[in-house]
Amino acid sequence: MRIERLTLKNFRSFESRTFDLAPSFNVLIGDNGAGKTAVLDALAIGAGALFLGLDGASPPGIHGDDVRRVTHGLGEVPTLERLYPVKVTCEGIVDDDRIEWTRTLEGPKKHTTHGGSSNLAQLAGEWGEQVKAGQPITLPLLSYYGTGRLWLQRRERRSSSSDGARVLKPGSRLRGYRGCLDPTSNHKAFVSWFKTMELIQLQRGALETLESVRRSIVRCLRGWDTVLYDFRLGSLVARNPHTQLPFEMLSDGVRNILAMVGDIAYRAATLNPHLREEAALKTPGIVLIDELDLHLHPLWQREIVDDLRNVFPSIQFVATTHSPFIIQSLRAHELINLDDRNRESLPSRSIEDIAEAVMGVEVPQRSFRHQQMMDAARAYYEALEEAKGAKGPRLAELKQRLDELSAPFSDDVAYHAFLEMKRRAANLPGDDE
Repeated sequence: MRIERLTLKNFRSFESRTFDLAPSFNVLIGDNGAGKTAVLDALAIGAGALFLGLDGASPPGIHGDDVRRVTHGLGEVPTLERLYPVKVTCEGIVDDDRIEWTRTLEGPKKHTTHGGSSNLAQLAGEWGEQVKAGQPITLPLLSYYGTGRLWLQRRERRSSSSDGARVLKPGSRLRGYRGCLDPTSNHKAFVSWFKTMELIQLQRGALETLESVRRSIVRCLRGWDTVLYDFRLGSLVARNPHTQLPFEMLSDGVRNILAMVGDIAYRAATLNPHLREEAALKTPGIVLIDELDLHLHPLWQREIVDDLRNVFPSIQFVATTHSPFIIQSLRAHELINLDDRNRESLPSRSIEDIAEAVMGVEVPQRSFRHQQMMDAARAYYEALEEAKGAKGPRLAELKQRLDELSAPFSDDVAYHAFLEMKRRAANLPGDDE
C-alpha cells in the first residue's frame, strides 16, 4: 500500500492543495506554521480509512480543529468562519490495484463520512477474513511518530524505574495496528514484544523473527552493536564492546531511533509472521515521521534517510524536517517545499546551496549576527556621509541614527570602536562637545 497523491480541501490552512508523493521517501520542509504536520495528519486520516474494514480498529477522523477558518473584517470586530466540506482524498496503489478514496466532514455537527472510502474498506475486510482463516496474506504497515515521542519516554522514565513491559499472550496479527496512527503513542508495545520474544528464545532457541528485528534496529543505530532485553534490569538495553546502558540512560537521539525503528520492525513482524526474518524487507506500508532529525547529530542526520530506506525498502516514508543534511540525502522528486514549489529541486549537493536555494536562508556562509553587523555598517557609512553636509534638524536626526546603528553591537569592542573612529574622523558639528 502506498499513496501517490493527496488532495486537501479546507483542511487546516489549506484551501485546496494537491501533493504528489514518491514511492520510497518524501520529506516536507517549510517555515513554522507552513502546514507540515497538517499534511502528516491528513495522510493519517486518509491511510486510516483502511481500518474501516477491520474488526475492532478505530480510524482517525476529521475533527473540528482540522476545519479551515477564514477571518472577515466587515465590522469593527473581525469574525471567524469555518468552511465546509473538509475533504481528504487519496490516490494510490493498494494490493496492486490503483484506487481513489475520500474522507469528508460535511458540517459542524457531522461525523467523518465513510462512503467515499468503501472500496478501501472492502479490501481491508477481505484481508481481515483471510487473517481469520490463517492465510499468509501480507498486510500493509501503518505508523505515525509525532514530535512528542521523546517527551512521553521521559515521562515514563520519571514515573517508574521499570519500563512496564509485560509478557504478551498469543493474539491476532491485527494487534500490529494497535495505536499505530496515534502520533503520541509510546514504545511500550514494542518493548513488551521484545521481552516476550527473548523469553521464547531462551526456552526454544534462536528465533529468526527476533534476530531480524534486532538487526533492523542495530543497522540504524550509531555506536551500538546489539540490543537486548535484560531481565536483571527489567529494561531494554543497548550494548557495545565497552559498555551496556539501559534504554532510559541512552541519549535522546539513540532512544528516538531505537524506539522508532524497533516499533516499525516489531509491527512488520506482528502483521506478517509468515515472512519470518524477511518481514522488515518485504512488508509494505506507510510510515509518517514528524521532525525526522529530532535530537540527531548532523552526522546521523546525513545517514538516517538511507538507513531507513535500506532497512525497510518496501515502506513509503513521509517525514518533516528542518535539517539541510537530511535534504542533502534525498533523491529526485522526494522533497516537498511548502513555502515555494519552485524550490523543490536540489540544485547542488552542498549544505550552503541547499540552505540558500532550497530553504531560503540568506547568506548561510555567515551567521545571522554577522550579516546584521555588515548591514548596520553599510547603513552607518551612508548616514555618516550624509551627516557631513547636513545642518540643523536633519543633522540631529542623522546623529541619532548613527547612535542607533552602533548601539546593538557595543559588546563587540573592536567593531564598535571602528565605527566610533570613523565618526570622529568625520568631525561632525557638536560631537566634540
